[in-house]
Amino acid sequence: MNSQLRRTHILEYLAQADGPLSATALAHTLQVSRQIIVGDVALLRAGGADIAATPRGYVLPRDSAALLRTVAC
Repeated sequence: MNSQLRRTHILEYLAQADGPLSATALAHTLQVSRQIIVGDVALLRAGGADIAATPRGYVLPRDSAALLRTVAC
């Protein structure tokens, strides 16, 4: 698998995940080292992907518009 395809898979896995995915879990799934995943995520973020790093792993932030309340003035 080439690097661009791997990065596409990373984005797909994150989009389908119900919670954070660790670099270790992604590395195991994609059969590469954890450091390769860390580098791929850095490149994806540099390219504009909205990937958040949490203590439990990487996530794609969900649309939080439904959580916002508007206050009438």
